[in-house]
Amino acid sequence: MTYTTDPANALGAEAETATGEVSAAGRERSLAARERSLADRAWSLDELADAYAYPELPAGGSWLRANMVSSLDGAGQHDGRSQPLSSDTDMRIFGTLRALADVVVVGAETVRLEGYRPARAREAFADRRVAAGQGPAPVIAVVSASLELDFSLPLFTGPLVPTLVLTGAAAPADRVAAARAAGAEVLVAGEGAGVEPARARAVLAERGLRRQLTEGGPRLLGQFVAADVLDELCLTVSPTMTAGGAQRIAGGPAVAVPTRFAMASVLEQDGFLFTRYRRI
Repeated sequence: MTYTTDPANALGAEAETATGEVSAAGRERSLAARERSLADRAWSLDELADAYAYPELPAGGSWLRANMVSSLDGAGQHDGRSQPLSSDTDMRIFGTLRALADVVVVGAETVRLEGYRPARAREAFADRRVAAGQGPAPVIAVVSASLELDFSLPLFTGPLVPTLVLTGAAAPADRVAAARAAGAEVLVAGEGAGVEPARARAVLAERGLRRQLTEGGPRLLGQFVAADVLDELCLTVSPTMTAGGAQRIAGGPAVAVPTRFAMASVLEQDGFLFTRYRRI
């Protein structure tokens, strides 16, 4: 795996000339040696946790990042699921991002298609979560206007921490009651039937869930982008081509002016690029 956030840090003593200047040949040799070393092993979970750590947040502040995967030709899924585009390292990063988050925000359709289950406690991250004042596992928050969800699923009946359902004030009363009867906690984050992205972020932050992660799907991510509330995108570029008419990672109406992000880091393994971009 190659880490390319700050290539200058890879320079060794052999890259310097007698005058202390860095030679081009020495730079190339040092970079190549470091890349070979990193490529020979998988990154540890501690290294990934450090690489993907949330920024320090001011009092009352929150940070919303998204984690998505895309094929080379722009598909965010294949046959309705993201798994065919993924890899073992992608899943390690997926698990790391979850382990660092207070809450995982996901759309109802993604819950149905991907067969979502409750987040689990990870021993490898237990000390980090305690030090950060977090519970044993992140909360799952499902965004749904209709609440047409199967509340008999383990996501609702057997989570380590109660699942949240984000909906609008006009959500069907019988479905709200069904969600609560299953053990879910229903939070209102919109005046109408649907959820307002900025309000969803604020409602979660008010509960102390400030390190926020969304895993989509494309419609939900598109809503966060359109509302200009997304701080960071963790995007895996999969070395695959799918053709067809699969959705991109973000759907919905286009924004008036494209939102600009800056690259924060890139990891590479087996042709997969694991990128991080932060809003400028």
